[in-house]
Amino acid sequence: MPTERVRRLAGADNLEFVRSLFDALIKRGELHLPVLPEVAARVVAVAGSPDTDSAALARLIMADQSLAAHVMRVATSAINQPRHRIESLQQAISWLGMAVISDIAFTVAVQGKLLNVPGQKARVRSMWRHAVATALWARVVAEGLGSKADASYLSGLLHEIGKPACVQAIVEVSKRTATPLTDAEFDSLIAEFHVEVGSQLAASWHLPENVVAVVRDWRVWADAVEGREACAVVRLAHELADHMAANSGELAIDSLAADPAAVHLGFGRAEIVALCAQVEHVRALIDGF
Repeated sequence: MPTERVRRLAGADNLEFVRSLFDALIKRGELHLPVLPEVAARVVAVAGSPDTDSAALARLIMADQSLAAHVMRVATSAINQPRHRIESLQQAISWLGMAVISDIAFTVAVQGKLLNVPGQKARVRSMWRHAVATALWARVVAEGLGSKADASYLSGLLHEIGKPACVQAIVEVSKRTATPLTDAEFDSLIAEFHVEVGSQLAASWHLPENVVAVVRDWRVWADAVEGREACAVVRLAHELADHMAANSGELAIDSLAADPAAVHLGFGRAEIVALCAQVEHVRALIDGF
């Protein structure tokens, strides 16, 4: 890229150079984004089909031995283990249900694609841990509302998918243009672009429309035209994940009970207390991944 190199040497500092290039690539739709693993796409399709049975889901996962082994490791972790030992994927599905096994399989398949970023593994792993926490809390919140939790987990997992995607893309642009960036400059670019990148990525992955809406609008859930309830669920789940990561006392119950998303969803203080009582369970589930 001779012209890009000349522009940077002509006076633009590293951050501004990469920011301008990154912005242009996004606007032209030319930013290199991670491809959704085929098995993850198939898991979403199978899980969303009313005609799918547990045997079909088991066959799909077992077709990838590495994925199957990881799914079984999560499914048979101490937090999930029933009184009798689980020895097959079919037994795991029977014990935990198709929705939970689908969630585990999708998470495992996608994290393998996103976490291997040279020089940025710790940063991306931290982002992913928060995403898994939000997904698990979104399931808990949805269950507290008496709603089906299937789409809530996926929405929570991917609500900030633009962040790890940005890290990958920034690393690529930085390396390709021989433009080093500091950690602070990385953070600045991620903060500026992750919403737009996440929306592009969710659309390119052909995710369910309600998930795409959450990726785009959960931060402004009150103004969301589509999927307002789903956005509010993820907003509250994100706050729960934040408080858990910060080890806030009793998950800062009063703060959570006053959160506009919690109020909108009808969670009073008693309901928030019931949610927060599950913190150790959620933490143990995260550690299983």
